[in-house]
Amino acid sequence: MGIIPLITIVGVPNTGKSTLFNRILGKRKALVHSLPGMTRDIFRQKVKIDEQWFALQDSGGFFLDKEIITLEINKKILRAAEKSDLIIFLFDGKRELLGYEKDLYLQIKRLHKHIIPVLNKVDNLDRFITPSTYFELKTDFVYISAEHNLGVEVLLDQITRLLQNSTPVVPDLNNAPRISIIGKPNVGKSSIINKILNDELVIVSPLPGTTRDSIDLEVIRNRQRFILVDNAGIRKLQKVKEDTESAAVIRAEKEMRAADIIIFIIDISKRVDQNDLLIAQKIVKAAKPVIIAANKADLLSENTGSNKFFAQIHNRFNALYFADFIAVSAKTGKNIFQMLDLAESVMAKLDEKIKLSSFNELAKKLLRERKLTTADHRIFSPKYISIESQRPFFIKFHCKSPLKLKAADEMYLKKRFTQELHFQGIPIFFKISASR
Repeated sequence: MGIIPLITIVGVPNTGKSTLFNRILGKRKALVHSLPGMTRDIFRQKVKIDEQWFALQDSGGFFLDKEIITLEINKKILRAAEKSDLIIFLFDGKRELLGYEKDLYLQIKRLHKHIIPVLNKVDNLDRFITPSTYFELKTDFVYISAEHNLGVEVLLDQITRLLQNSTPVVPDLNNAPRISIIGKPNVGKSSIINKILNDELVIVSPLPGTTRDSIDLEVIRNRQRFILVDNAGIRKLQKVKEDTESAAVIRAEKEMRAADIIIFIIDISKRVDQNDLLIAQKIVKAAKPVIIAANKADLLSENTGSNKFFAQIHNRFNALYFADFIAVSAKTGKNIFQMLDLAESVMAKLDEKIKLSSFNELAKKLLRERKLTTADHRIFSPKYISIESQRPFFIKFHCKSPLKLKAADEMYLKKRFTQELHFQGIPIFFKISASR
């Protein structure tokens, strides 16, 4: 299957994006609710309009505040818009244009994509009077009522007209992250891979030079391209009898070091065992971003207190304190693609530039929180701090002595940096340098 055009519905909260998404699909897929901000994720679905296939996606409502979840939603919406072939920008026709709504529209317009401005909630097309502030945008609108299916056919006609001769946006082929799927035998790695590959919106092509032990797949889902690596299950070599399987285990360990990000699959229906902990140790040594994907979430009892239960499992992997955690089910498909979206967002976080002055202020704040000591029990008081590299993420402390922090204090400081920098999934490393 070739790459099909991608359409994204964008707008501020409570303009009716999910209602329009469901109307175009002809069935309920996204959660519709009267409260603003109900859609937190990007929903995608394949849809056929006038004999042409499109990928339609709904996005979370764009907010203007500084809460971290809001910032992540806004970034995700803008990234989705950048990858789209056409954007439906939805406004609420029952009210005036909002200031930050206008700014968002102009920001989206600067992407130079096909864009259709749509005024929704127009329940009477003949008598409707456009609120005066919308004339500030100097554009023509399509007037619809998604709830009552008015004007939607006009919108669909515009979509097909704008995209019938367009060439879909081609994903960047040079910067695709390499995602390595790691785990012990029988935790469901292959089932997860198969769930991804059997999705009708996924395009898959085996890459040359792969072996029966580690399979590289170039995967494109809408505009997201990545290399997915399916590895053999890792076990202690003493337990591996055949030479071929032994080679597969060694290759899997080597693959971890070549990956951009590791997805560590565990079986949530069973206790974490020594083999899981062995793999965790090997992942730590690989020094890569990590997501722990707890498979077989469908087998958990409904009475299980999920947050507490997941926290207990996460605590077993203390050395992977930084790892992002997500419960998935290869059987039902729960969170399978959210897992890949999470991997993409972790990689994007590493590409963000960190302002050194702000970073130094943060470091000073953290060092004031608690008295930290070195291995010889001296107060840890660096002269200044710098970021030596971002991949991997190294923080360099310039001190009088090259002695390291006590292990407990080092772990404390790493966890605090992870929290403050929102570096879930990303390992942080310290380098102590003696300077006069």
